[in-house]
Amino acid sequence: MNDAITDDSQLALTDSHSVTVAGRPLPLSPGYSLPGGFVSVSPHTDQQTHEALLAETFGSVDWLWSGDDEIRFGNDDAMLRGFTLTVPECRTPDAWDSTPWLSAPLKYGALHSLSLGNFDVRPTDMRWVDESAQHLICTFRDVESGPHGLVRVRAAQGFDFVFASDVYIGWILTTPVDFLVREWELPPPDSAPAGLAEALYTYLDIFVEPKIDRMQDKDPTLLGEVDSLLTQLTLLPDDPRRHVIEEHVADLRADWYEL
Repeated sequence: MNDAITDDSQLALTDSHSVTVAGRPLPLSPGYSLPGGFVSVSPHTDQQTHEALLAETFGSVDWLWSGDDEIRFGNDDAMLRGFTLTVPECRTPDAWDSTPWLSAPLKYGALHSLSLGNFDVRPTDMRWVDESAQHLICTFRDVESGPHGLVRVRAAQGFDFVFASDVYIGWILTTPVDFLVREWELPPPDSAPAGLAEALYTYLDIFVEPKIDRMQDKDPTLLGEVDSLLTQLTLLPDDPRRHVIEEHVADLRADWYEL
């Protein structure tokens, strides 16, 4: 299943840039940074190694604060080397259906760029997570309801790029709680302890628009929800990923409520 593959079907990553599925998934673990608001599958670990990656690759990046997602391909072979994608702060509508996404056929492999040169990839603008926080799905508001011809490309452990009718429409991170990090460090190799996925769901349910605006205006009801989450976290087993949520929530509480 994880052997190198080549699929000549062209997939539109953007309106002007196409890829195919080729090779093996990236041998890198995702990192889901709550403070940074991004998911990254990339060989870089700091600013210096990030600059080295950019020098060795082409593709999309947040050029001069453009807000674009980062997807990079090797200068030598045009194969996917790494990516960093924004996690939106807005949720999907209540009627949004995840079933077609989670039941879509799955291909294992990296992406191979069909052309050289830089391009832009706009970030997704809404997110969905199930109550057990087993799947985080990020997509675009202008994607039609119940898209047809869905396929998931498993480009790294637990990470799928999703295409509909050969057009990129978003991505899925499975068991996101396992991959929680502060910034660029590697997540622990084992599964997160029991109860932490539920805490991540609570975090994602609270820290979402328009609730973020209300917290920044010092909404007292939401302060109670934040404090309840912090109490919930103290009852869970000690784990670096628990501390990621705990510290980030405490920092936001201090910044927004000045307490």
